[in-house]
Amino acid sequence: MKTGTLLLPALLATAISVQAADYPEIQGKKIVSNTVNPLLMLRVNDRISAMNQVVFDDGQHINRWDGFDCTTNKAVKLYWEMLDDKDAVVRRFYGDSYDRYAEPKPQSALDDIAKNLCQASRLKNPGWVYIEKMSKYETPILLDTASVLRVNELVIAKIGFEYSEITFDPPYDAPYDLKLEVHGYNCETQHDNVIAGLDITPEGYVSDSLTGKAAQRRADTFVNTPATTAAFKQLCAMSTPTAFKGEGVYVPSTKKKSVSTLLGPGLPDFTNNSPKWMAQFPLHADIEKQALQIVNPWATPRFKKLTWNMQWSDNDVVPMQLDVQPNGLMLLLENYKMFKAQRLTMGNLGQLKGAISLSYTPTVTSELHTNLRFPLHQGQTFTFDTVAPKTGKDEKNTVINRRCEVTGSDDARQVSSVLSGRYWKVACEIESDGETRKETLAWLSDLNVFMPLTQWVKGKEVPVKVTNIEVTR
Repeated sequence: MKTGTLLLPALLATAISVQAADYPEIQGKKIVSNTVNPLLMLRVNDRISAMNQVVFDDGQHINRWDGFDCTTNKAVKLYWEMLDDKDAVVRRFYGDSYDRYAEPKPQSALDDIAKNLCQASRLKNPGWVYIEKMSKYETPILLDTASVLRVNELVIAKIGFEYSEITFDPPYDAPYDLKLEVHGYNCETQHDNVIAGLDITPEGYVSDSLTGKAAQRRADTFVNTPATTAAFKQLCAMSTPTAFKGEGVYVPSTKKKSVSTLLGPGLPDFTNNSPKWMAQFPLHADIEKQALQIVNPWATPRFKKLTWNMQWSDNDVVPMQLDVQPNGLMLLLENYKMFKAQRLTMGNLGQLKGAISLSYTPTVTSELHTNLRFPLHQGQTFTFDTVAPKTGKDEKNTVINRRCEVTGSDDARQVSSVLSGRYWKVACEIESDGETRKETLAWLSDLNVFMPLTQWVKGKEVPVKVTNIEVTR
C-alpha cells in the first residue's frame, strides 16, 4: 500500500481520539491505542463509513463506526459497541439508542475532515461488475474493481450482494439492501479469508458488521460460489486486477426499493405511542372485560391524552405520554432515551400488557384479581394482583400483588398548578419476586387517572417530580 493509503486512517484516528471517550460508559478512561483499519474505510453512494478501534488502559476496547456524507461534507455518528476479549459484542449504541438501530446522528466534531476524506482519490464509489448476474442466493454477486488491491500474494477485494428489497437484520433491526464482504485471497495457497462482513443501508452507510475474531468465528458461514472462486483465481492471474470484467458492468435498478414483507423490522415501533404493534398480542377476553367493568361507568377517562415529565432522585427526566384507547383503557409510553417502554393499563394502575422497544415479544397478563371499585372513598382498601406467564424456559411466572389504601384527599393543584379539582391519595404496598416496595399515587378525580407521587428507589420510597403536564380533552 502507498503512504497516502495509510495517511487517511491515521488522520481520522487522530481526530477521533480527541472525543473518543465522550460516552458516559467510558468517560475518564485513558486511551492506550486508537486505530482506523484502512480496509474498513469504504465509500458507497457518496457515503463513507470508517471503523475506529479504541483500546483503554483498563483493557476495555470498542469499535466505533463514523460516517461522512460527501454530498454535504458533514460527519455523522453511525454506531459504537463495547467488546469483550473475544470480540463478542457486550453493548451496542446507535446514537442514544441501546441495542437497536437508529438513524445516523450529526457529528460536527468531525466535519472538518469530511471534505479531505471525500476528496481522497483512493476512496471511490464502487465500480461494480458482475461475478454472477443471478447466484444460488437469488441475488447478483458483484466485485468492486475500484478498490481491489494486490499485495504480494494477497488479493484484497470487496464482494457485494445486492437485494431487491430493504431487509432488517436481527437483533438490532439494522436495515440493509446490500451486503458487502471484504476478502483477503491468498493466490499461492488459494486460501480465502473474509476480513469483514458488512450490512449497507440504501443510503450507503454501514448499519451492522462482523469483524476481527467475530468474523473468524463465523468463517464457515462465508461460502464462495464456484463463480466467485473462479473470479479470485482470475484476479490472481491478472497484472492489473482492477481491469477485471466479469459478466459485465453492474446496472442497478432505478425502481425504488420497498421494505421486505417477510424480513422487515421485527422490533416494535412506538412512534407517537402507536397501539398497532401491541395489538398483535391481545389480552384474554375475560381480563379485558373485567378491566372495563371496573372502569365504566364511574372511572371513564375524562381526557384523550396526558403528557408529563417525571423525575425521581437524581435520575434524568423521563417524558411520559398517556393515550386513552377507544375502549377506555390507557396506553402509557415511557421514553428512557436508550429505550422506550409501552404499557396497557387500567387508569394508569399496574400493567395489563407491557413491552420495551428492545424486545420482540411483550408481557401479557394472564390473570387479574382485584376488588377495586370506583368511586374511591376515604379509608377504602383494595387489592390489584396480576400474573404474567414466564417468558423463558427456566423462568417463573411474574406475580405482582398490590395492597392499597385511600389515605386522604387534597386539592389537585398540590400535584401541579395546571390541574383542577381534588385528588385521592392512595398508598400501595407491592410484593413481587420476594421483595416488597411502596409507592403513593394520586387519583385525579377531574381526569379519572392515577398519577405517581412517590416511587421505590434503591430501597426507599422517594417523591417524584411531575412537571410540564399537558392535558388534551
